[in-house]
Amino acid sequence: MLDVRRLRLLRELSRRGTIAAVAEALAFSPSAVSQQLGVLEREAGVALLERTGRRVTLTPAGLRLVGHAEAVLERLERAAAELAEVRSGPAGPVRVGVFPSAGRSLLPRALDFLAGHRPALEPMIVEIDPAAVGDALRAGDLDAALVHTYDFVPDRPEPGVESLPLFSEAMYLAHPAGSAPAS
Repeated sequence: MLDVRRLRLLRELSRRGTIAAVAEALAFSPSAVSQQLGVLEREAGVALLERTGRRVTLTPAGLRLVGHAEAVLERLERAAAELAEVRSGPAGPVRVGVFPSAGRSLLPRALDFLAGHRPALEPMIVEIDPAAVGDALRAGDLDAALVHTYDFVPDRPEPGVESLPLFSEAMYLAHPAGSAPAS
């Protein structure tokens, strides 16, 4: 199995042209870079470098391996970036549709929560009629939305949209303590 750190050295050699430049860029000694490239050649089982005096050039096999090293290192860098994103949570703009009363009552608390728990998110608030939310979500104009329903208006399922209940709003009758409610 080829060592990824040595593949990185080979890639840097193809980019920088000399072992000294690779050593300087990566804070190694030139002899350490040369030794590790020699180990990579033994791992590969084929000559990767052609040495002429103090200069080295990549052999055809070395050039081929650089192409593979580029792909492998790019994938590893992408994987590391994705894992960093998972660790830190989502980032960037998030477009949230709200109906007017939610914008005044629920939104301030939700934005405070996001600022504390997902500081890399950049909420963009769009006031929208709940009836238009499904189309806006499907079109990619919104990432999420707060919507409401009325007891006297039946819910209709929106194709391609999932709804999760956030609240179950309860109403109570208030009356003076110690007296019976008016009948």
